[in-house]
Amino acid sequence: MSQSLLLLTKSPAETKRLGERIGKLLLPGDVVALSGELGSGKTVLTKGIARGLGIKGNPVRSPSFVLIKEYPGKVPLFHFDLYRLTKPGELNTIGYEEYFSSKGVVVIEWAERAKNFLPEKYLEVELSIINKNERKISVKMKGKGAS
Repeated sequence: MSQSLLLLTKSPAETKRLGERIGKLLLPGDVVALSGELGSGKTVLTKGIARGLGIKGNPVRSPSFVLIKEYPGKVPLFHFDLYRLTKPGELNTIGYEEYFSSKGVVVIEWAERAKNFLPEKYLEVELSIINKNERKISVKMKGKGAS
């Protein structure tokens, strides 16, 4: 049975730092599935993950009009934003599976829109708004071999 780690961040900066800590633990081929309502901090967390992976600068933005943005680095980041996804089958047109077996880390915002397309094993992160600055963040390994 998989257990959840429940965290509370009190500012966007804390959410970003949490992402950085997560990013430092990720390995090539890892997939992080982010879910939460609009404004819950998914992109802020992704910025931290990018920093934790060693990606220089502050390049991560919500890729509003594209489904995937690639950020090069020692371990590249493939940032999916499925907000504008109208049908899950649209993922088939972009070769999403290739990213799951790549030498990079995949972070998927709005992952709940593509649950059936996620790999066997992934890190599930659910973000909830408590108030303007505070977020409740649940982190859980999902899939085969998760503990």
